[in-house]
Amino acid sequence: MHKQRTVALEWAILFLFILPPLGIVWLIGIGICHGVNRMLRKQAFYLLHPPTFFFLATLLASIGACLRTGQIVYACIPVMVAGYLGMYLYIKDNRSAWRLKYFSRMLIIGGLYITIVGQFQLHEGYTYGGDWRLGMLAGLMPMGLEETGRLFGSAYNPNFAAFLLLLSLASLIAGILQATENFKKNKASFVLHTVLALPIGIAIIQTGSRTGVAVMAVLLILFAWKMSRWVSTILLAFCCIFLSYTGSLSNVIPRFESMSQSFETRQLIWKYSMQVWHTSPIFGVTPLGFQETYALFEKTGIAHAHNLLLSLFCEYGVLGGTAFLFLIVWYVHKAIKTLMLSQQHKKPGLFFFSLPILPLTGILDHPLVSPQTALLAIILLAGWERETDGEARLNSPASPVRRTNIAHIEQSGNRLKA
Repeated sequence: MHKQRTVALEWAILFLFILPPLGIVWLIGIGICHGVNRMLRKQAFYLLHPPTFFFLATLLASIGACLRTGQIVYACIPVMVAGYLGMYLYIKDNRSAWRLKYFSRMLIIGGLYITIVGQFQLHEGYTYGGDWRLGMLAGLMPMGLEETGRLFGSAYNPNFAAFLLLLSLASLIAGILQATENFKKNKASFVLHTVLALPIGIAIIQTGSRTGVAVMAVLLILFAWKMSRWVSTILLAFCCIFLSYTGSLSNVIPRFESMSQSFETRQLIWKYSMQVWHTSPIFGVTPLGFQETYALFEKTGIAHAHNLLLSLFCEYGVLGGTAFLFLIVWYVHKAIKTLMLSQQHKKPGLFFFSLPILPLTGILDHPLVSPQTALLAIILLAGWERETDGEARLNSPASPVRRTNIAHIEQSGNRLKA
């Protein structure tokens, strides 16, 4: 039974990359079924737990928005949020249904799939033959893409593709570091992860996402820092001096020539997004209603606020936005506490390298507006929370394992004294 759960979850995650709508429906279905089973078993939802409170707040806000507008189609949003909550609880509750190793493997395979499909897009044109139904099913039809020549693979949009590729790159970097712990034994793994990281990195640049390239640079700096701090410091200083002297940032940062114009556009989007929020400050306008409401102030077809925090206030009102602020504070506190209680930061894994991706990509964009990306982020955070909770219990003075280890150490010390 446990093995079946693991395999089903792996296939559902893989379908997020190959046939996104099917993967989304599959994972949301798993989440809703798990939530219903919890209610039937009368298990508590822990309302004060920040992630649970956040999902329940956004669920209440989306229901309120549906009732306020009377739009039947908006009812899809509460169903989606309920699936998010159920998937979060599913990962938290079923320890045997999810393994970090398998999740990393799916991220790498999915990233390679986006990279390969993206090369056909760049050299042969769009690969769905003009049939919008096939394009929607396979994620090959561009949405919200005004510029040509940008890789988006099966993610509908280059910025969403950059987010997925960054998660894949984080998995590869974590695999490289783990292979270096016993290089002679893991030489093949080291070479494989290193070789695969190259096309993924190139694909991130080909998405044309400036944020994606900047976050990739952060990941590579963290990787170099963990490999050798002196070498990474020297390389970073050399790169900064070289780029400043040659002025070659335009060759490194995609669409460098339009950076100032893009930032001005972002400021304008944020300005009108604030007005969108003011139209429904309590419940928000939902992700489906943002574009229509935004068109009342500017008719440019903007689909979201291009900022994670502002988007949540616009889409889920004060209820969802305030709950998200509490969630951020809670996760930051949890991350600091985890680093203080454990030695995990000496051997960083996927969690270490992927956590910076979530906030940094949300500063100038909102990749999590897509269920394809949001579901992966929820699974990742739920898995990280489960791992850190287990480590905290293990390191707790009240832990039986810790007490046993301390007792053995004390007995050994007494024997040595005798």
